[in-house]
Amino acid sequence: MSQRATRRRQRISSRRSTDTKVRTAQARELVRYVTLSASLLSAAANADGVPYDSLEDWLKQTHFHGNLRAYFFARDYTAPKAPVDQTAFSLGGYAGLVTAPVYNLQAGLTLGAANSLGLNPVNSSQVDTTLPGGTVYTLTEAFVQYKHKYFTVRGPDQILDTPWISPSDSRMKPSGYRAIYGELTPFADYAPLKDFTFIGLRLFEFNGRAEGTFTPTNLYFPEHAGGSPVSALSDKSAPGALVFALKYGATPGTPLTAQLWYNKFYNFSQLLWFDGSYTYKTGTGFNPLFGIQFGSQWEDGDNLLAQVGKGAAGNTQAYGVIAGIDTPYVRLTAAYNGITKQNGAFANGDLLSPYSTGYSTDPLYTTQMIGGMIEKQSPGSAFRVAATSYFMDKQIKALVSYGGYYITPTSSYTSNPYETDIDLTYSFPQTSAFTGLSIRNRFGWMTGNIKDQDFYYERFQVQYQF
Repeated sequence: MSQRATRRRQRISSRRSTDTKVRTAQARELVRYVTLSASLLSAAANADGVPYDSLEDWLKQTHFHGNLRAYFFARDYTAPKAPVDQTAFSLGGYAGLVTAPVYNLQAGLTLGAANSLGLNPVNSSQVDTTLPGGTVYTLTEAFVQYKHKYFTVRGPDQILDTPWISPSDSRMKPSGYRAIYGELTPFADYAPLKDFTFIGLRLFEFNGRAEGTFTPTNLYFPEHAGGSPVSALSDKSAPGALVFALKYGATPGTPLTAQLWYNKFYNFSQLLWFDGSYTYKTGTGFNPLFGIQFGSQWEDGDNLLAQVGKGAAGNTQAYGVIAGIDTPYVRLTAAYNGITKQNGAFANGDLLSPYSTGYSTDPLYTTQMIGGMIEKQSPGSAFRVAATSYFMDKQIKALVSYGGYYITPTSSYTSNPYETDIDLTYSFPQTSAFTGLSIRNRFGWMTGNIKDQDFYYERFQVQYQF
């Protein structure tokens, strides 16, 4: 047998061994959390003073949720030496439940899964792995929650929704986080201050939207499809993040909202982030809106990026403003973001976003479908104009946007890339037999990539939400 064949067999054997370990770990987690949920279920059926007549009554008040998606992706490039065009199909989604409370205790489970059904190209280089292009399943959520009028505590495995640590749910399943999350609402009974919420979060491990396991990494590590991989970090790990926040405007329809966040991404960066918005309710249906953003970033601890020679997080600032008008027919907005420069820092001082980079799900006003300032990995400025409209009693939603970026040129991008997006969604009427079913198509066109030239992205999705 040749040395090449021997090495190939060794790689296949190693990969199979790793896959087996992953599946075993996932099965153990499933058993552990199903046992936990069963314990709560038993408590609900037998506890004195619990407001349920029977186990059946308790189950009726348990919340079940999920969706089923059929998704098709296509990436096309125009440059002669660009990467090969890619496609991918996947069928899957996620399903879960949050139990009815027992002495303020609840348990939650959410299982995410996706499968290509063998419909993707045999050549792996022609498959868009970010969908994901293969098979994946994971317990995205498996948590216990104590929910009280004045505070909530939840952990460990859950979906989080904060400005810089978010679900990023634009594929088959959302990202998951192994964390302890808490909310405090001490003024719930005092009307003038009831909209204030204090938040604390300690994140330990991350599960990307295309992966099946939780790991002490983030999207700068190379094992995540669709991130911003730094190959030198392949044998390292990160201890997660610590977050504190103060939010105002939790009540739906509140014209003024504001939030102040402190994010400590261990061994990467620290970020102080403010975001505020105000909608002036005129009573005519034509409501002006305005928002501002500000961020200040500096490095953290034993900086991993500096260790591998990429430069630590820059001591930089980010600014943003958005203005527009919301009418009965269309919502029009224009936005601007600027990020200061620091030579010698990672990406010349561009903001680090460990849990959204490559996903295009950061909170900057100018982020587009394919990528924003974070994905360009370069400071500078950007603008974005967008129009959103609804038709047929909101059965059809149409979004058209254009974003331009004025950045320090990099090895990947020119000084002025831009992107145009068109997003159309049709939702079946709530009164029809197809309630919860929707059809969506997103098209993106980006130029300014030195290697790829024009890049076209098509995303077609059929979804059933329940």
